[in-house]
Amino acid sequence: MKSYKTLAILLAACSLVSVTGCKKILDQTPKSNITPNVLASTGGVVGGITGVYSDLRNLWGTEGFLYYTNFGVDETLAGGGASAGGVAFATYKNYTNNVSDVYNALGGVFNIAYQDINTLNGVLQFGPAAFADVPTRTAYLAQAKFLRAFYYFHLVQTFGAVPLHTTFINTATLSDSRAPIANIYSQIIKDLTEASTELQDKPGQNGSPFAGHAATKASALYLLSKAYLTRGWSTAAQPGDFQSALTTAQTLIANKGTYGVDLYQNYADAYALANDLTNKEDLFAIEHSTDTKYGDFTPGASGGKINGWAYFFRPNYPTVNANYPASGGSGVMTRDLTNGRPFFRVRPNYDYVNNVAFADKSNDYRYWNTFQTTWIANTANITTPRGSLTVGTDTAIWMPPYDPGAAKRASFKGVIFLPPSVAAGVSGANASTSAFFPALKKFDDPSRPSVNDPSSRPVVLFRFSEIYLIAAEAAFKMNDLTTAATMINVLRTRAAFRTSNMPADAIAKMQVTPDQVTLDFILDERTRELYGESLRWWDLTRTQSLVRRVKAYNAEAGPNIQDFMSLRPIPQTEINLVTQGTPIAQNPGF
Repeated sequence: MKSYKTLAILLAACSLVSVTGCKKILDQTPKSNITPNVLASTGGVVGGITGVYSDLRNLWGTEGFLYYTNFGVDETLAGGGASAGGVAFATYKNYTNNVSDVYNALGGVFNIAYQDINTLNGVLQFGPAAFADVPTRTAYLAQAKFLRAFYYFHLVQTFGAVPLHTTFINTATLSDSRAPIANIYSQIIKDLTEASTELQDKPGQNGSPFAGHAATKASALYLLSKAYLTRGWSTAAQPGDFQSALTTAQTLIANKGTYGVDLYQNYADAYALANDLTNKEDLFAIEHSTDTKYGDFTPGASGGKINGWAYFFRPNYPTVNANYPASGGSGVMTRDLTNGRPFFRVRPNYDYVNNVAFADKSNDYRYWNTFQTTWIANTANITTPRGSLTVGTDTAIWMPPYDPGAAKRASFKGVIFLPPSVAAGVSGANASTSAFFPALKKFDDPSRPSVNDPSSRPVVLFRFSEIYLIAAEAAFKMNDLTTAATMINVLRTRAAFRTSNMPADAIAKMQVTPDQVTLDFILDERTRELYGESLRWWDLTRTQSLVRRVKAYNAEAGPNIQDFMSLRPIPQTEINLVTQGTPIAQNPGF
């Protein structure tokens, strides 16, 4: 059973701590009802932490968050349905001076993060008095340590130096300052080091209310390893960071049985709807539910605390007409639950995805497990110039990553779209567009009550498979290419698997040797393993590869990107709130 029913009862405590009432710490008129007395009670501790978990739904899974984590990178381009702000993030055009669509669009991140950090600071400061039982107190407060580190890691990666607060604030403040990133990383690593030994081994252990996909020792080890790795690349680097990242990752891998985590044999199973409740690759996730008592579900919602991953990546397939590219004729498809709500906010950067990251589609099956390339006819009485489509049998839309040949194109009754670089060399071929493109299918949710409803699937933030890539990157930075290759080959062995028609030599052909391991190979492998999972902008900024890779692969953003764009701008709304003392400085270039 999901943790909703447990946590829903605890949300009564949240009414005491007013999760939405505790405004951002820089607000001149805070409306917090949180008091030390409340936070010194069991209900206050559990309610405060539960409220923070609920607040995460405001970020991961939403459209705004999609824009600043998935856009302006090498693997994606803006879809035709993206907003003006989304296009600015995707292309870096109308970006540096765009206060409303860019700077202040990031304001929600600051607001929610610092609101919740303040709650967590209060839990850690006053919560010890709530528990006589030491093990319970330790495990519960470890949730707060993990979540505080999680937020600060998110902030420092995105904005660089930010305000650092570790004590509870319940009075208005008009001043603040940005702490050095060295101080921020030190706090992150301290919190995660403690949480990695104090958290529960598995969600809901020993009757804990933090069940479902809540934080565990595995969650903390994952994030601690990544924090060491990221600091190692930064100006705050310490000599042992990459070794610590590797050792921590290896600790998680060695203890996977204790924590109940592991890789599935089949890559597709890691994303299967049927595995959501007990997915052994999910190390940390944000839960959703269609039951409004336990979540924030609103039928037909496209904004708010939703999981939109099921439809942000979907093309506008219902508008492909029977005579395409000529006008006229009915749409060859009708929107349905199986094929999803056609929001077309983001599309693959097809030439990079097809020709570089997923160049090998024979031995590596992750391309086919990641993208939907066929749409089976679901509309009766549709006839194209090449024949009538039979519902449930014929393919109405086909987007192969290659040219199927003149004979196949002539006989195919539906509509074919080819990658732009392929279509350019084929007379009369249709190229994919900003509205028509292969769909990311890993997050599909045909269980939604209605076709326009958001998803109730968990938004997975940490996957066990990524720990092998973190370890590989850390080993690479220490010039231990043998260990790096070993870690990568674990995933590449799994990537060759399919349930049928698997080439006998696929696994052998997927193995890489130490001399093949480069930074670009690791980044390409991250795309193959984790495409579209709201990690890419941070991957490229962490490895100091954003500008270089965007210029190399993204024709829409490459001409506009500049070196200073490896940080996002501080929201102007936050800068304006500091009216006493030294003003908060904007990031360079903005």
